[in-house]
Amino acid sequence: MVIIYKKILFGLDGSENSNRAAKKVIELQKKWNCNVVIFHSIKHPKKIFLYPLVLTASFGSCYTTEINFLTEYEKEAKKILRDNKKIFDEAQVPVESRLIKDENPEDYIERVVKEEGFDLVVVGIKGVHSKLRQIITGSVAQKVIKHTPCDVLIVK
Repeated sequence: MVIIYKKILFGLDGSENSNRAAKKVIELQKKWNCNVVIFHSIKHPKKIFLYPLVLTASFGSCYTTEINFLTEYEKEAKKILRDNKKIFDEAQVPVESRLIKDENPEDYIERVVKEEGFDLVVVGIKGVHSKLRQIITGSVAQKVIKHTPCDVLIVK
């Protein structure tokens, strides 16, 4: 049985593993001429670890500092998307890029796979996280594997 994917959703996090995953997505796109959508979400559970730093500020500056964090996340996300789009452009692979501001990556993946009919999700993982962080936030990849109704390719 030959599996051919027509729509690939690729979640980026800017890590080296994500860059390796981009190469895999490029290979798959060239093999099957499928549509590729890359995305990065600035709403991510691991970012809660930065907020205790914000709480040490006075009330008035706390709000401003939190907004500054979100602005920085958005700038970094745009850079991650731009850098990866360049990788795809250099490989002459057409790709649509999306910046997701209001959904965690695993929730976005689950929703958009169903709504838009993606048949493969690709994510790069960074490897072993601390047990405390996994207990508090879980792993995006774990949640994607558990809740996404299509094939998932994990690249590490």
